[in-house]
Amino acid sequence: MKLDWVQGLRGIAVLLVVLAHGRYFLDGTPNEALATALFLPGAMGVDLFFLVSGFIMVYTTQAASGPRDALLFAAKRFARIWPAYAVVTLAWIFIKRDGLWFFDDPERLQALFQSLAMRPVTPQDAPFFGLVFPLAWTLAFEMYFYLVFGASMLAGRMRWLALASWMALTLIVLPMTAGGPTLDARQYLMFDMPYLHLATNSIIWEFVAGMAIGLLYLNPNVRFPNLSLAWQAVICSSGFVLWWGWSGVGGFHGPAGWGWPLALMLLALAIASKTVTLRTPGWLQWVGNVSYSMYLTHFLAQVVLTRWLDQHYLHSHSWNEVYLALLLAIPVASASHWLLERQLGGWTRRKLVLLVDRVLPAPPVPEGLDVIKMAKVAPRKM
Repeated sequence: MKLDWVQGLRGIAVLLVVLAHGRYFLDGTPNEALATALFLPGAMGVDLFFLVSGFIMVYTTQAASGPRDALLFAAKRFARIWPAYAVVTLAWIFIKRDGLWFFDDPERLQALFQSLAMRPVTPQDAPFFGLVFPLAWTLAFEMYFYLVFGASMLAGRMRWLALASWMALTLIVLPMTAGGPTLDARQYLMFDMPYLHLATNSIIWEFVAGMAIGLLYLNPNVRFPNLSLAWQAVICSSGFVLWWGWSGVGGFHGPAGWGWPLALMLLALAIASKTVTLRTPGWLQWVGNVSYSMYLTHFLAQVVLTRWLDQHYLHSHSWNEVYLALLLAIPVASASHWLLERQLGGWTRRKLVLLVDRVLPAPPVPEGLDVIKMAKVAPRKM
């Protein structure tokens, strides 16, 4: 069952990111400083995405365990993220990088393959890692988290212990051998393997925090005793995030930056939602539903918008263009959601699930149990 307030958080997160990138329209103008002050903190939407991902993975995989569940999880996550990402990356090359010249240089081609494999191209440039598509760094962290989270299901009942052990190894033990650990997401640890820079980056703590909040949410004994305390927690934690971001105190990604106040807010919202009703507008839930597509395509749409404005001598470098960029992000995200997520991603998901069924068929349902299950999910007559 989808949690409306979580979809609302996704919607808020992606709109913040769209506005954060919209500030580029005012670069080099007298309004640049104001645009940066207003919109740059919106980049914290990425940290909110990471926290929500950790929370949702716990919430949606409560009963998952064993090789089959692990493979199904990997197949569905891959189908949701990678096909759309690959298409947008190629579109970025042809639109932003002017096409085929990108393939003329072996080094650029190697960078493309590394980016498609979500392998850090420039390990010392944490957390962005120099990937070809500028926004791909967040997807690299997401896919790594999904890989580790899915693999932990192989441990069965010990999945949380296995996952906690891996996180302790990569976020505490290994960084200690290379000059860390540190909570600075821009850290550069002296590892030879590029993927180790991804696995040991402190921004992974945000996924860990999201998982911890998810486990607390599932605990029926963890709740606010009354409505007043629940609403106080929601209002104060949300207000603190606004102060932390827009006062300039927290100025970058990671648990020591925008991450920890957002984690407190998510914790307050999750626990409060068991006591009070957190109503989310329908339009914001829709934005949350298409948030992945909007995140993927809005930056590319801004490039196209800039060129169109230049070609028609309409480029005014004003607030109007920030508004147009936000407006354009909506239909582009809708189209991408239908074409890349539902069609391409859906087709990939079906093929991969069929492959999993062939490798590890579902266990037979005991006679009579299927009838009981059908009775449990049958809709009630009004």
